[in-house]
Order: sequence, then C-alpha cells, then structure tokens
Amino acid sequence: MHQSIENLTSLVFLNLEGCWSLRTLPESIGNVKSLKTLNISRCSQLEKLPDGMGDMESLTEMLAEGIENEQLLSSIGQLKYVRRLSLRGYSSAPPSSSLISASVWNWNWCLWCLPTFFVWRSVNHLKLSYGSLSDRVTSCVDFSGLSSLKELDLSENNFSSMSSGIGFLPKLRSLIVSWCPNLVSIPDLPSSLDKLEALGCESLERVRIRIESKKKLHINLYDCHSLEEILGIEGLSDSFWKIEVLKRRHSTKKLQKSFVEVLFFSVLHKKKHTISTYID
Repeated sequence: MHQSIENLTSLVFLNLEGCWSLRTLPESIGNVKSLKTLNISRCSQLEKLPDGMGDMESLTEMLAEGIENEQLLSSIGQLKYVRRLSLRGYSSAPPSSSLISASVWNWNWCLWCLPTFFVWRSVNHLKLSYGSLSDRVTSCVDFSGLSSLKELDLSENNFSSMSSGIGFLPKLRSLIVSWCPNLVSIPDLPSSLDKLEALGCESLERVRIRIESKKKLHINLYDCHSLEEILGIEGLSDSFWKIEVLKRRHSTKKLQKSFVEVLFFSVLHKKKHTISTYID
C-alpha cells in the first residue's frame, strides 16, 4: 500500500480483507482523519499496525477476524477510540502457510489480553467467537475492565465456565454464548442484561439470574439438552420475560419445578406481565 493513502481525505471505510501478502501498512494511514472502519480480516502476513493509528479519533470500528499474529493483535490495543471490535475466528481455517495450533493460540491470548483489555475500556461491541477460547484463557482474562461493553459474543468456543468478571459489567445488554459444547453453567448475569443467547450448549446444566435483573429479559436456551435449573427465576415474577427452551429429551423435575413456582406466583399476585415459556 502506498504512502499516498493520506490524500484520500474522505475515506471512511477501508476493506483489506484477504490480502494474504500484505505485510505492512504505511505510516501515513494515521493521517486519514475521516476513516471510521478498517477491515484487516485474514491478513495473515500483516506484522503490526502503525503507531500513529492510535490517535485516529474517527476510527471506531475494527474487523480483525481470523488473525493469529500475536504482534498484530497486541498492536490493536493502541486503538483507544475503537468502539466496535471483532476478533472472531473462523469455523474453518482460511488458507495460510503459518497456521498456529489452538493450544498456542490460547497461550497467546493469555499473553496479550491482560494489558490490551485495560486499553479497551471504551469498546462497547466485542466479538470473540470461533476463537478456540478454553478455560485456560477465560481464567486469565478479566472482562470486568471493559466497563463500556454493551454486547459480547463468545459463541463457538471451548470453555466450560465463563469469566466471573462478566457478571460485573455495568452496561452489558446482550451476551451470546451459543454453540459452546463444553459450557456447564452460566453464573450471575449482569443486572443490566436484556438478552442471553445460549443456543446449542449441549452440556449446559444451570443458569443463574440475579434477583435485581431488569424488568425485561429474553433468554434463549434452544437445544440445551442437559439443562436442569434456572436459578433466580422466581425473582422475575413481576417482570416481562421470555424463556425459550426446546428440549428433545425429557425435562428434569428441577426445571419443571422452577417454571411451576414462577407461574403460580404470577397468577397468585395477578401480574399482568406476559410469561412465554416453550418446553417440548
């Protein structure tokens, strides 16, 4: 890429996805003050981002999907004005001559996420799906530092338990952990949450809802075959909430008991709020 890119004074979106041979970006890209979105997904040979990009106030969205280069991932941390960030992997790996194994990928996450997450306190949309994230990674990453986060996508990962820091995110409204086959439990959810999607989590046994949760909550537990309990559901008796559960196996007594208690409480107190529960 040529240094003359700084002359594109009206450029708002730069798509470099799939530029396999691209190794560097010109320093002059930091002078493109109009740039709002940069897509460097699958740029497997890109070494790092120029230092000057950290001061680009207009650059609020970064797509760096399918990136396994530790140095490049670390350099993204300098983008302090980014609000929407996607670091999702891919269900099938793109062509590359230097693919990194899942175990090394997880170790790299531990190395660069701790300092980087501190910088990303202004990010409000974060996608980390298809990342082969394991318990080793989630145990060393403190999501609670992402105080501005509103949407978090952790779907298609390998962890069995979630980082406890997620429960303390004050602005989180949407949490997606769908198709995480090893996930066993979802601990206390933030009281700010509007939506939880945990579709196809075949090992999921229990979900805990905080008593002080918001008055409107949509939980989708479609195809969670092992589900036993939804703890704290009684705290939503005077709320509008919708829980979708499609069970292809027989529902356990614990799950049935939770729903019966809430339904009875709502009828007893003549609540006008709608309760929609689907169990097959």
